[in-house]
Amino acid sequence: MYPVLLGINGMGYGDFTECYLEVLPRLMNMVERGVLENRRPQYPDKSWWSILNMEPDPTPTGDPSSTLLVKLTKATLVNIPVVNPTYGAYSIRLDATTPYDDEVNGVVNTIIKSAGKSPVIASITAPDRFLHSNGSIKCSVYRAIDNAIGQLLNSGLSSFIIFSPYGEPISPGEGEHEDYGIYIATISRPRHYDTVKLYEVGILFRDLTESVQSSGP
Repeated sequence: MYPVLLGINGMGYGDFTECYLEVLPRLMNMVERGVLENRRPQYPDKSWWSILNMEPDPTPTGDPSSTLLVKLTKATLVNIPVVNPTYGAYSIRLDATTPYDDEVNGVVNTIIKSAGKSPVIASITAPDRFLHSNGSIKCSVYRAIDNAIGQLLNSGLSSFIIFSPYGEPISPGEGEHEDYGIYIATISRPRHYDTVKLYEVGILFRDLTESVQSSGP
């Protein structure tokens, strides 16, 4: 499989122990891990434009497939929340109309189908869509995501960046999340004792893709 960049909007490390997740905590002990920093207010579209353009303060473009990261990696986009409905091979509206388990399964199945042909850049928006208003289902949402990541790994995925562009929602207000998200990857972060910045996620995925492709089959 080609490399995969998977962003989970609204997940923090504290949720791993609170929700008794299995796959992600185990994965942390096997590959590189760190903390992603993104200060409030944090919005999905602005965050993802920064990643796709590999710039701290990008100018949004009309077509996500024309961004620098996509051009360089030739990645398939899946459920990217820079527009509403989301952009890519799988797409939903950014509201509560799509159940969280439907989105998680739809994204993961699309990644598995696509990653045999090209790198993949994908997003799961369920924590951001649901947990601002209904924190009681948090662990159900995260366990669905944890199980899906296990499915991805079992499908043969070996090169990846799994991250959250910001942490857990902390109030009903849009843009209000913890300032720190997760970074779990098969490529080291640029500064071992510092946080990863959003635009650096794009750069790291470009480097990961180039490394995998240069090493050949």
